[in-house]
Amino acid sequence: MLGLLLALNAGCGLKTPAPKPEVRLVAENVTIEGQSVGTMTAEEASKVLANLAKAKDLPAVNAGFDPDTGKVIPERPGQRLDVSATLSELLAAAAGSRVMPIYQQSISDITGDKLRRSQNLGSYTTRILDNSPGRLTNIRLTAKLINNTVLESGQEFSFNKLTGEPTAARGFQPATVFGDNGNKAEEIGGGMCQVSSTLYNAVLAANLTVTERHPHSQPVNYVPPGRDATTYTDKDLRFINTTRHRLISRVFTNAAGSQLTVELWGLPDA
Repeated sequence: MLGLLLALNAGCGLKTPAPKPEVRLVAENVTIEGQSVGTMTAEEASKVLANLAKAKDLPAVNAGFDPDTGKVIPERPGQRLDVSATLSELLAAAAGSRVMPIYQQSISDITGDKLRRSQNLGSYTTRILDNSPGRLTNIRLTAKLINNTVLESGQEFSFNKLTGEPTAARGFQPATVFGDNGNKAEEIGGGMCQVSSTLYNAVLAANLTVTERHPHSQPVNYVPPGRDATTYTDKDLRFINTTRHRLISRVFTNAAGSQLTVELWGLPDA
């Protein structure tokens, strides 16, 4: 019986070591984008490709409206490195090969064609009666900050959230504003309220739901009485997209700097 057990135990033992998994290496002197990956393991080459993706991947850019002219700016496709497919090419490449990375093209969500098929739901234009350099700079800068804003159905828009705090570091300049006491003063960002007031009237024209709006301490000369909307740190202009479609804003000043236009367009679903 003891002999049988010894025989069985001997039969279960490994006479030779278990074979190790084969490590696939990139062939010698293989390069990609000018970088040598020859004799690298798949894991090492994957790290190189991950860094290449960080440097070369480009997001798709939606079509939009030019803030200086209001004209449509075409979309730009993006690219994303296909790491898995490119790694397979590296491992299969012959020694001395120069492998080209494989990219997948990404398509923008909003195209120029989609913009041209959009419906203008509400628009308003105000005259820029005070086009002093500081005020005009602030108006144009603010217009760019809210231009091409996309608002989903049911989403709330916040003027302050989009424009942020006006500071000199961000390019805003001193210009005339109305203080809480109704007196005029020079403050960084004067003129922003003309943009919010023009937007407010476009929102009214589009029959959207306004959730927050504040009047100036004194009447302003660029909109009818009761149709203004001042904004400040503690005063916002907010509204909800109550349509069934996404909205996109078109906000621009004319070349002469004498008019500001805000339009709200309903984007088609496809």
